[in-house]
Amino acid sequence: CHGRLGKAVFDHGGTIDKYIGDAIMATFGTPRAGDRDAANAVDCAHAMAAAIAAWNGERAARGLPLVEIGIGLHYGPAVLGDIGGEGRLEYTVIGDTVNVASRLDGATRALGAEIVISDALARRACAEDGDAVLDGFVAGEPQTLRNRAAPLDIWIRPRPQDRLTEA
Repeated sequence: CHGRLGKAVFDHGGTIDKYIGDAIMATFGTPRAGDRDAANAVDCAHAMAAAIAAWNGERAARGLPLVEIGIGLHYGPAVLGDIGGEGRLEYTVIGDTVNVASRLDGATRALGAEIVISDALARRACAEDGDAVLDGFVAGEPQTLRNRAAPLDIWIRPRPQDRLTEA
């Protein structure tokens, strides 16, 4: 799974920040910002979903359980660099943008979504690559996220029913 998802990240100009259990934290625009970072992130999310769908086809043919993923994306400033202290430093990104992306990822299951993106990311991706970047997405109900004062406007790509599995 990590190999398939990691390939999508690299194919779309992203960087893998870390593996967190079965999750991947990826960034776009690090260490240098580009002209299509937000659009690349959305394209990567679509590619990840397609990679898992193809893998699920292989798994189903072998009688194996299907794999279900959720992807959360947000756009904004983050702190990039060596984080930590004496005895343990890690090159990573931190900040509210990272926290919001993680919370959007966590919301995918409750929303029945394969991908959830913030309106900030959607607006930036459309500015970079046109409105077609949002093909397959629908506006979702604003979400109240932990440690955020106001609800966040989101876009969701619903989970295809033929890929639903029991957890």
